[in-house]
Amino acid sequence: MEALAPSRSVKIGSIDIAIDHNCQVQLPYYAPRDLEFWEAQYKEYRRRKTGEQDDEVVEEPAAPQTPVKAKPVSWAALLRPSPAAAAAAANKKANEIVSSQAAAADGRKFTTLEDVLENWQVEFSAPAVQPRGLVNSGNMCFMNVVLQALLYCEPFCSMLRHIKKSVVFSFNSNTPLLEALIRFVHEFRADRTPLEQLETGLESPFVPEDVYEALQKKNVFQTLRGQQEDAQEFMSYLVDGIHEEMVSVLQAHRARTVPATSTEDSAENGAGWLEVGPNNRAVNMRDVHSEAVRTPITQIFGGALQSTLTVPGATSDGTPRRSNREPFQWLALDVSSDSVSTIGDALDELVAPETIEGYMTVQGQPATATKQMVLERVPPVLVLHLKRFVFCADEGVKKVHKFIEYPAELALAPAWLARSSGTARYRNARFRLTGVIYHHGSHASGGHYTCDIQRPGGEWLQFDDVDIESLESVDAVLKEKSDRTAYILFYTICR
Repeated sequence: MEALAPSRSVKIGSIDIAIDHNCQVQLPYYAPRDLEFWEAQYKEYRRRKTGEQDDEVVEEPAAPQTPVKAKPVSWAALLRPSPAAAAAAANKKANEIVSSQAAAADGRKFTTLEDVLENWQVEFSAPAVQPRGLVNSGNMCFMNVVLQALLYCEPFCSMLRHIKKSVVFSFNSNTPLLEALIRFVHEFRADRTPLEQLETGLESPFVPEDVYEALQKKNVFQTLRGQQEDAQEFMSYLVDGIHEEMVSVLQAHRARTVPATSTEDSAENGAGWLEVGPNNRAVNMRDVHSEAVRTPITQIFGGALQSTLTVPGATSDGTPRRSNREPFQWLALDVSSDSVSTIGDALDELVAPETIEGYMTVQGQPATATKQMVLERVPPVLVLHLKRFVFCADEGVKKVHKFIEYPAELALAPAWLARSSGTARYRNARFRLTGVIYHHGSHASGGHYTCDIQRPGGEWLQFDDVDIESLESVDAVLKEKSDRTAYILFYTICR
């Protein structure tokens, strides 16, 4: 349903508040939410209201005062700003942002979050932003590198900015992670100037407090607080969490607008289907995640593996092959084998047939079965997780330190793809390297994380919390490093 334009508006302090025809107040994602800030704004509003003159007085909003931060007494204190600092930061955001309500008063129309999620298509139009460091407030480097990588992931950033422009925020938000990432992206100023040519310098590093608070609402900091964590696990939690929030919004919307599917239809949809496989032989296909909901997250990062179990002449329905379609958000690649020294080797290892010894058919007969996984759908942003940490019975968890060679541009070999018409469009596709997250150290429970990220325009930057350096070329990213090893690779499809 299309949102109605507001019928009237009031001004509280420096912020225009729009009230719709149902007398409901709705604010954009970036409206300040600090209670003390709003109490101060209301007092100022009442003071001006009671003392206003007949002639209209146009007031300029006062410039926000930059508070002097006291030395934090703990990690938690650093992540929780004082009320005065929070109010100043909220006031700064309010003055910098053209509110959704003001735009609506000018005739611009806004839609619902459900409509945006239903109709959004992958875009690569996110503007370049000026680099900005993130404060490491107590073993938080694992979070900082993931946030920097997502900020410069063009489809992801474009999606956040599109939602910001199109959707009016309600205080009854059930999407805290999505909202926090939108506010995080807004902290960065649009600027394509190369790092070394910036004359005024970079903005001060900051703590991503909005993201922290959203994670706290999800209770994730019961385990993350003040201790080193795995960057891949954190990214998985964050991206999957946003996907789940979107699914919840879409399912609630569809429950109100779409008739429920009957149990018989659901059973029929999950029964599987036949496809023609190699050598024109039938393959019984089954989607093990047929209930998965399509969201912008699945459009950006979501791919699918085809896992095929082959037992010649042994399946109950007479077909020699049975395949499952298994979705993924990133590919986990085993790099522990001595035969793996490149990304190509690791992908060869992923799709290599695996013999299953001692397999028993449904008729109770022993048989030699093979299982093979191949790529059936490849996302626009292909994230490769190099499994650096492996468990050994005698040593426990240890790190695989060896250098794994990765290319600046990745082409998908035919052997990695399923033999179906759906994969034809990937056979000539090429993916360019746009980000690398590194792990420093020898242990999974410690060490440090940094990242190399490519800005729009081709400039490569190295991020180490608050420190940012410009790299000469992609060659500096590809070469072996003595103090760190590549852990997560971001490849974006070439357009």
